[in-house]
Amino acid sequence: MKIKTGLILGMTVSLMFIGTGLTFGQEQNQPEQGGVTSEMQSEPEMQWAWGEVLSVDTQKNEFTVKYLDYETDQEKEMTISVNEKTTYENVKSLNEIKPLDTAGIDYIITPEGRNIARNVSIENPESAKPESQGAETLAPPAATTVQNPATRESTSTVGTEVGVSTPEMNKENTEEAPQETPKSEE
Repeated sequence: MKIKTGLILGMTVSLMFIGTGLTFGQEQNQPEQGGVTSEMQSEPEMQWAWGEVLSVDTQKNEFTVKYLDYETDQEKEMTISVNEKTTYENVKSLNEIKPLDTAGIDYIITPEGRNIARNVSIENPESAKPESQGAETLAPPAATTVQNPATRESTSTVGTEVGVSTPEMNKENTEEAPQETPKSEE
């Protein structure tokens, strides 16, 4: 009886190893000789650039951007084409892009060497304003009248509240008068 149990157990373990070998031994998709599968070749790697629009050619569906090449630390120019797959942010089409606009572009490079935009994002000039400009657009404070209860005299003041400044006041504070150097008498 022990011989039958040992024999059945041995055959079961052997079949398990054989079945596992067949399962894991199936041929899998191996990369082509170049090491790149055909799926990887169909979609080029996405690139990104950020720069200033120099010109727009709506007839050829392309625009030229001046950007900083971070690898060489030099400014370069690049022509980017748009097609029906291109999406836009803050503009509706290529027709709304103007020279001197600042653009962020996600693009691919085709096997022929053309740069095709997948997404074009134009910066809004309103969102690019520095926060300090907001303080300059405030209106100057109105004149206030204060009455001294002891003498019953009225005094008018303009713009003397704490923390209030106008563009004119800021200009006066930043411009320093030239200082004279004392002359020593000899």
